[in-house]
Amino acid sequence: MSIITNPEILSKNYLPEKLLYREKEKNELLSNLRNFMSVIVYGTPGTGKTSLVKHVFKSLDSKVLRSYINCTLYQTTYSILKEVTPRAKFIFCRSNYELLKELMREIKQRRLVVCFDNFEKLKEKDLIKKFLLLGITLVLITDEEENLLLLPEDVRTNLARIKFEPYSLEQTFDILKSRAEKALARWSYSDSLLKKIAEKCKGNIALGINLLKLAAINAESKNKKTIDESDIPQIEDCPLKLSYDEKILLGILKELSAS
Repeated sequence: MSIITNPEILSKNYLPEKLLYREKEKNELLSNLRNFMSVIVYGTPGTGKTSLVKHVFKSLDSKVLRSYINCTLYQTTYSILKEVTPRAKFIFCRSNYELLKELMREIKQRRLVVCFDNFEKLKEKDLIKKFLLLGITLVLITDEEENLLLLPEDVRTNLARIKFEPYSLEQTFDILKSRAEKALARWSYSDSLLKKIAEKCKGNIALGINLLKLAAINAESKNKKTIDESDIPQIEDCPLKLSYDEKILLGILKELSAS
């Protein structure tokens, strides 16, 4: 019998129907967007920033055109304009100018809200100011508050700010338990296991979910019916400032070198 019964629940792109412990931030963001106020959302990795923005986008009026852009993947003005301009896939535009003209036609008819996730990865950040001047409502997401300084002062003054604090130990446990109940076989995990993972991830839910998934995979690979603490990858004492994916990879490499 497999321990993981629904792998999608533990995937990075899974969006739960309800986000726990982010109601205040959700209401604040929704209120700003409904009032045409652009926003910057910031906070440490794994605090639910991207998930919350996607939730709020689903709550907006159906007449509002919404576009989510991960700037790790789309970094140039041309690639972004191709993504956010509704008819760009059906018309031939060879330049930024042509795409911008087409986008301007669209936003005269419909309101547009665009999210730039990891906005600091944009190669041409002046696009942010151009979008604001066109009347496009923006949501910028970043992990580091200092990335605000990448924007000119006149842009920063036109952005509301929403800071995401790390989840508490109790909140992290509750979120992990809600995922485990949907993703894992009954009796394959214990509350003590989830508490141990919650302690390790220090409020980073994305890291916690990855640790839970890898622990389940480790247990399955040993033909075990239940996960125990020995199955959790070791990630302590990372000497560098790493992303949660990098920490997990480092933990796996340590385990392989020790075996």
